[in-house]
Amino acid sequence: MPESPSDRRSEAWFSGIKTSPAGIETWFVIPIRRNSEPKDQHVAMLWGLLRNEVYKAAGGWTGPECTRVIRDLELLPGGWVNPATGKPQDDESRKYTVLVEESKVNDLAQVLARATNSFDQLAILFVVQGEGRNVLQDLEKGYLEGDPASG
Repeated sequence: MPESPSDRRSEAWFSGIKTSPAGIETWFVIPIRRNSEPKDQHVAMLWGLLRNEVYKAAGGWTGPECTRVIRDLELLPGGWVNPATGKPQDDESRKYTVLVEESKVNDLAQVLARATNSFDQLAILFVVQGEGRNVLQDLEKGYLEGDPASG
């Protein structure tokens, strides 16, 4: 499915962001398809909600600290072992790199906890300074702000 015009606008939105010499590098990947059947691609609105919450959590480029967020343009091939079936699953993901103040890493992790629900993922890989963590799906954490699935 081709990207929507709003996805193309968000690519431009990510370019030219002011950067800060302070902060630590984090990154995460979100598969482009839902985990549940049917494994449809995520709607463009969800990517926008994610972007908005990442900026809120990270302080944004107009906040007290400058933040850089980059959406890598290529899809990353990957895979994982489905714990229910024990079988490997191939997928493609979008990778986001976020330079953020250390004090805001947990805020970003909370965004990803909600993103697991909105994007229907069992887990999201979140890497902080080279250390990988899995943010696991927990329906009690809620959904991204504005997600119609939140009820």
